[in-house]
Amino acid sequence: MTTLFDEFAASSPEAWKERLSKDLKGITFEDLSVEDRNGLIIRPFYTAADLPAQAAAPAFTHHDWGICAHIPVSDAKAANAQALNELNNGASALCFELDGSTDLDTLLQGIELPYIHTRFSLSGKLPAFLQQAQRLQGLDITICDDAIARYTGGGNWDPAAAQTDFYTLFDTTKKISIDARRYQDAGANSVWQLACSIAQLNEYLHWLQLEGKTSELQQVDLSVSTGTDFFEEIAKLRALHRLAGNLLASYGIQASLHLHAETSDTYRSAFDSYSNLLRDTIAGMAAVLGGCHSLLIHPFDQAKTEANPFSSRMSRNQQLIFKEECYLHQVADAAAGSFYLEQLTEQLSEKAWQVFKDIETAGGLIAAFELGMITTAIAAQAASWIEDYRSGKRVLIGVNKYINAKDEPKPAAPQKAKAGLQRVSLTEALTV
Repeated sequence: MTTLFDEFAASSPEAWKERLSKDLKGITFEDLSVEDRNGLIIRPFYTAADLPAQAAAPAFTHHDWGICAHIPVSDAKAANAQALNELNNGASALCFELDGSTDLDTLLQGIELPYIHTRFSLSGKLPAFLQQAQRLQGLDITICDDAIARYTGGGNWDPAAAQTDFYTLFDTTKKISIDARRYQDAGANSVWQLACSIAQLNEYLHWLQLEGKTSELQQVDLSVSTGTDFFEEIAKLRALHRLAGNLLASYGIQASLHLHAETSDTYRSAFDSYSNLLRDTIAGMAAVLGGCHSLLIHPFDQAKTEANPFSSRMSRNQQLIFKEECYLHQVADAAAGSFYLEQLTEQLSEKAWQVFKDIETAGGLIAAFELGMITTAIAAQAASWIEDYRSGKRVLIGVNKYINAKDEPKPAAPQKAKAGLQRVSLTEALTV
């Protein structure tokens, strides 16, 4: 039996390159290749010959994710009403942000916790919260408390207190919670985001190893930010799955990975703010295709106002469209087998692992941060990135191109430099 394809001869990459140069009147394949901000060469096309060995296996095997709603908690009763409204309108995960102690019974009244993913971000008072949270054991709950993230963000560092809180939380949950959002939000490229994320995880794994507790670890919860470089963000998250898995395997640990993604604050503009809906859609879809287990899309007008029912509904509905109209929850690792994305995943993984080894050679993430290695590298990457927008090489609609005369950016007041890794706002950086 013959097929239609049998009637056509296969084309080689060399033939395509020759045809490309002929059609473009002398412009070559190499001329069209560009170097990205990770130092990787992005080529015009890829073939099966570019597939790495790891492409034979998917980067992850789950296919669904939790649609997160952000719930700030200052009043437990009001926060509970907001949470129930979000759940009744399509959310399937909740991100509670606590600014102090709260009454969990009031906060969680009527919420069916066994059927959703729930996150609690704390600002101190960990022991008091854990005492209330004893009844939450066995549920899909993450208690987010990352002392290293606070330190690299400019907070104080007390190693003994940090380890005490870490062990207290671990003994209760058997989980590690890593907040790696700050690296992307500070302007780091994808290679450094990946390297710093697994270096941060390695610090906590080392702490467990010191106490002989590595065998007790059941899950690693890793929070990251995603931006608008669509294919790169997909490859970044796929690479993170593999890198985290490799690191855990090196300790002989078989813990699961929960990858929580949030859309980045760096590009969210206060001007022409409806454009942020498109940016967040790109960043959110990349997170889903990259294999996040839960996703929070921040409100499109967050840069100019407090969250409101309309912008919260838009954030929720973006993800509902991903599921109900795009069916992205029906396929695990839809990017698997893509010549380009597999190659990009492999390249990001290799470069990130090398940077990770450099960080470990410097003594680990904390030591490298204190030496200035982390902040110096990321600050240089952020400055180069911002300059690309200033020069027009990159475009932020409504800020440096196609400016809305009725909503025109006004010069921002210069910000005083702070210690640690600080969030980069392109809007602020381009209007200073």
